[in-house]
Amino acid sequence: MPQRKRIMLVEDTASHRKLYASWLRIGGYDPHVLADERTVQQVVEDVRPAAIIVDIRLPNVSGLDVIEGLKSDERTRAIPVMALTVLDSQTDRQACLDAGADVFVTKPDRIATFLDRIATLLA
Repeated sequence: MPQRKRIMLVEDTASHRKLYASWLRIGGYDPHVLADERTVQQVVEDVRPAAIIVDIRLPNVSGLDVIEGLKSDERTRAIPVMALTVLDSQTDRQACLDAGADVFVTKPDRIATFLDRIATLLA
């Protein structure tokens, strides 16, 4: 049996962490969940995820700043990133893509769409 791809999920809301982690498991992935976005850079080097999902509205550091940090670091630049947010304007979408997100997903999403976007992210 092939090893499940590890996906790091950076999400501050407990119910969303639980929901998206369960969707990732259903999709055959190994979720690594982070509640505190301030530890992303240290944890990502230990976890070595195939992709990272970042909530944009986080309490301590903006998800945009988290994505910019990942994409500006040569050690993590190549890891695909999904921006996950309740924000839904074209301006929000463009800000996420400008920060370096590879995929933009609006909450709430449906499991099939969510897993399709993960597959696209990993392709």
